[in-house]
Amino acid sequence: MKNQDFSKRAKFVALINLITQSGIIVTGAIVRLTGSGLGCPTWPNCAPGSLVPVASQVEGFHKFIEFGNRLLTFVVLIAALATFIVSIYTKNKKIIIFSSLPTLGTILQAILGGITVLTGLNPITVMLHFLLSIILISISVLIYFFWSKQAKYPVGQIFKNYISFLTIIGFLVIILGTITTGSGPHSGDEIASRFDIDTRLMAWIHADTVLLFLGLVIGLFLATWTNNKLYFLKNNVTFLLAICILQGLIGYSQWFLKLPWLLVAFHVLGAVLTWNALMFIFVKSVYSLQKSSK
Repeated sequence: MKNQDFSKRAKFVALINLITQSGIIVTGAIVRLTGSGLGCPTWPNCAPGSLVPVASQVEGFHKFIEFGNRLLTFVVLIAALATFIVSIYTKNKKIIIFSSLPTLGTILQAILGGITVLTGLNPITVMLHFLLSIILISISVLIYFFWSKQAKYPVGQIFKNYISFLTIIGFLVIILGTITTGSGPHSGDEIASRFDIDTRLMAWIHADTVLLFLGLVIGLFLATWTNNKLYFLKNNVTFLLAICILQGLIGYSQWFLKLPWLLVAFHVLGAVLTWNALMFIFVKSVYSLQKSSK
């Protein structure tokens, strides 16, 4: 009974870690979309000689938005540390190693965030900042799945390869989305540089890759409804497909409406949910820290 209670608490801690690792992406996007990327123009201080915003700053309300996001980093770090501490009690080397990565990654994110500010929101560092969070989400899903006590289901090699390819294309979609964002408006500040790439061209390439991804998701959706061996993925794939369709609607709407920041924020949220859903499918069928079921 004590082991069951411990597992439930560990699962809850892992869930909080996953939520915070996902949520910081959305709040970070809001910082950028509201033009608050340099609300705290230095790092680690918010203003020269002060860790917190000061009244004399010319950044106005932007300083509070940026400083608030910096404070949220500590929440993410606490959740990551709690996940690591819980893992130590298992004496399972694999889960201990994986559970240490969100903590190390969050510290690296703070350093990378500082570099991003000190380089005036260079689009390359902004892009890396986002992609590192995506990787940390992947690791956090693995940890959560371990504590949920779900065994990885046996899946044929063809479908393993299919889901692996789908995951790679999903990650490519995210990469192209960050490049598209880095070439468009919403840089985070008026002085921030942009990728010297045609935004319309990048948007087309991104959209074409999304259509490939969507086609693969539809294929997997049909497979889960027609192949009994994939039935365990039906709910996950259905959710993924629904999010993809909603993402597509938001994506095209934001483009034709000239990228209003609120719609872009929802698009970022959709990307986070899409990646979470995709990783749950991947962990259930391809790679897991749990042993496969018989």
